[in-house]
Amino acid sequence: MQILIIEDENFIGEHIQSSLTDRGFSCKWFQKGKEGLESAVVDLYDCIILDRRLPDMDGLDICKEIRHQGISTPIILLTAMADVDHKIEGLNAGADDYMTKPFSSDELIARINAVVRRITFQKSPTIHISDVELNPMKRTVKVEGNPISLSNREFLLLQYLMHHGGKPLTRIQIFDHVWEEGTGSDSNVVDVYINYVRKKIDLDKNKSSHIETVRGYGYRFNEDI
Repeated sequence: MQILIIEDENFIGEHIQSSLTDRGFSCKWFQKGKEGLESAVVDLYDCIILDRRLPDMDGLDICKEIRHQGISTPIILLTAMADVDHKIEGLNAGADDYMTKPFSSDELIARINAVVRRITFQKSPTIHISDVELNPMKRTVKVEGNPISLSNREFLLLQYLMHHGGKPLTRIQIFDHVWEEGTGSDSNVVDVYINYVRKKIDLDKNKSSHIETVRGYGYRFNEDI
């Protein structure tokens, strides 16, 4: 996932960036609100981590401007202000979630996965790539027009790959999004479930697999078959 961090405090910004990078996320970090806002408008991100109080801009103003620009990227606000009124202010400004400092990196990652999954459902009622059609709302999958039965974990795995169709994803990224527990860095569970899904959706054995192995990196959903 591509994550934008807008946080002026060195210690917190470095901690967030290193924690997310270690888990396979790609991050851009800005310490000034104006620079972060410009990047949010110009570049594509899966989630924005936004500090409420910045030296040059109020985080709420940044949040409002992002939404005014028609950008629906999920926003998680960070703040030391924990009272209900401030949380309501942030949510009303367009934030999707709210975390008070201090916080754990594991909880932040879980919240990132949750808001990204939620916005995926809202933006993509049906994902159609090649001969595979996935409907997140109905939780159905069809290959060449034929219904395919998947377990809940298999469905989440396929949905995540198709949502990022053509983009390579590391095993850690996949594990963190689909399982959201522990760490997948030393686990082969992703490889096992990839094989499960391949057996169900690769109906034509004369074609390349819908899920391509990216050697030394991970997997991606093949858009070219």
